[in-house]
Amino acid sequence: MNHLSIDFFIKKCGKLFYDKLKDYDLSWKFLKNSSIIDQILIKVVRIKNIQLKGYQEIKEEKITDTYMDIINYIIIILIKKDIFFILNFDKISYDDVVFLYKKKFKSIKNCINDNYEKKILSINNVLKNVLYLKENEKKFSFKELEKFYLKILVETLFLLKKSF
Repeated sequence: MNHLSIDFFIKKCGKLFYDKLKDYDLSWKFLKNSSIIDQILIKVVRIKNIQLKGYQEIKEEKITDTYMDIINYIIIILIKKDIFFILNFDKISYDDVVFLYKKKFKSIKNCINDNYEKKILSINNVLKNVLYLKENEKKFSFKELEKFYLKILVETLFLLKKSF
């Protein structure tokens, strides 16, 4: 079992998120959630294909980076949902996004329990959940949707930890 803590991976995801936020600014705020889900799907399928082949062609882009991208895309969707209810999209600032990002990870840490360490986790399960979400997102209430995203995120976080 990987001895690194979940906090270590949360910090790594945060650093990647902040770096990309500096490079791309708030460009994601113009995307529909369905477009972000498509990006997540692409990343999940990439991991699945690498696992099936047993190796990856592009050595510069690590599989762990792809896991972190999935996690950060999910957080972006959760932030967008908060912004929709709390703030005006036109007035959202870099500092607001950083605050919401940190707040989301605090709520994620509250979802984590010892059962995740014992669960059999797989990218296939994440894929199944993302596909289900893609087909049924409009059928969920806001709270159900947030809970479902958090479930996918926590599972992906543990898969990241396992692959590191």
